[in-house]
Amino acid sequence: RILFDIDNFPLGKGPMVMLALFLVSCLFIYTPTEEKGENLEFWIFANTHYEEYQARIPIFEEMYPEVNVQLINYGGTMHDKLLTALLSDFGAPDVVEVEITSIGRFLKGDIDEVGFVDLRSRLESEGWMDKLVVSRFTPWSYKDRIFGIPHDLHPVVLLFRDDLFKAAGVDMTEIETWEDFITAGKKATRDLDGDGEIDQYAIVLDRRTESDYFNLLLQRGGGFFDANGNVVIDSEIAIDTLEFFTSLFNEHQIATPVYGTWHGDPSNFAAMQDGKILSILAPDWYVGILKSQVPQMSGKWKAIGMPAWEHDSRRTTTRGGTMVGITKQCPNPDLAWELLKFAYFDKAGLINRYETTRIIPPLKAAWDAPIYKEPDQYLGGQPLGQLFIELAPDLPPRYQNPYWSEAADLLNDAIFNAVTEKQTPREALTQLAEKVQTLIAKDQERWAEGIKNEDRTK
Repeated sequence: RILFDIDNFPLGKGPMVMLALFLVSCLFIYTPTEEKGENLEFWIFANTHYEEYQARIPIFEEMYPEVNVQLINYGGTMHDKLLTALLSDFGAPDVVEVEITSIGRFLKGDIDEVGFVDLRSRLESEGWMDKLVVSRFTPWSYKDRIFGIPHDLHPVVLLFRDDLFKAAGVDMTEIETWEDFITAGKKATRDLDGDGEIDQYAIVLDRRTESDYFNLLLQRGGGFFDANGNVVIDSEIAIDTLEFFTSLFNEHQIATPVYGTWHGDPSNFAAMQDGKILSILAPDWYVGILKSQVPQMSGKWKAIGMPAWEHDSRRTTTRGGTMVGITKQCPNPDLAWELLKFAYFDKAGLINRYETTRIIPPLKAAWDAPIYKEPDQYLGGQPLGQLFIELAPDLPPRYQNPYWSEAADLLNDAIFNAVTEKQTPREALTQLAEKVQTLIAKDQERWAEGIKNEDRTK
């Protein structure tokens, strides 16, 4: 359902203008293909995925000789192009990957009008729900429908400088809880030259985005929204977690803010090489980035499960992710489904993915491959893949919501205000919850009014 009243357009004037431009441009550029057989258009946004699929799609086309797969990497503009195509009901691909912080944008409005095919019946009838880590479906599910298959698990470990912790008299393999880590961190956070300035910190954390705080919150079983879509970021567990997070900077003074804009910033890697950072919360994909950006640090890092909140409790969390789904504009969803399974469930492809990116797949049958047990020289010979797989079954759910993107932006501000002591954690998260609840209510009123206006014109 497309509403052309620009002032009352549910997503605002910007997307309305984008939609109009998209429709006009399509009139000029769209021409049917002359290729023989059936086309499957597959949109992606990540270069590493493009390289993998470009190498493997010819294998799929040999299996299905009548099929031509058109792989298109739109990079950072893909999600906007996809939203426009779905809103216009024209020009969407058959198959598409969507990033975890963007999927909520496609879930607004009536659930029956979401532009993706519900895959639940296919997954259940073919037994895939039992073959995959089931908690990993929650980011791609909404109102009991599953709109995508998970590309990854992204379990998080604590990467640490084994040499520098040992120099401070700390054996990190003995760390079990966050309380243990604080005790060890105070020993390792030191002024090495006596000038009154701390030269090395036990951990680096991002205080400007939700990434590290949300890692800790998910680890405890919390979240921004619950399974029913309710805002729970002002729960006692969320407040207590933010109090702990701020204490690492202020009370205990063992955490340094991330250098640069995020953990992958060159200045952050430089601080690592200078020995200023002794540990970092790292998902599987970040290990791959670290290897490529600072190969000279090979052998200096090791990994353990995240410290637990209580003895014998969860020692991991999850950060980031991608799904693949079928759009409702796809004329042959059965054939598209076969492409999805090939891209995400083929063991040879999953092994290659781990070799190049260190990404652990959600398909449990793939975990018995010898590569996951091989020593990783970057981590001093530690079999990192084995640690990731041991942690994978305990991944927490991450419930999706149409308003996650807006909520995350506001959460970033709340975290920074709490860490810099402009607000208490309780004040910051209580105010945040109120803002998001108000935003949702107003947006839903706008959707309802837009539908009424359309009905009046019929």
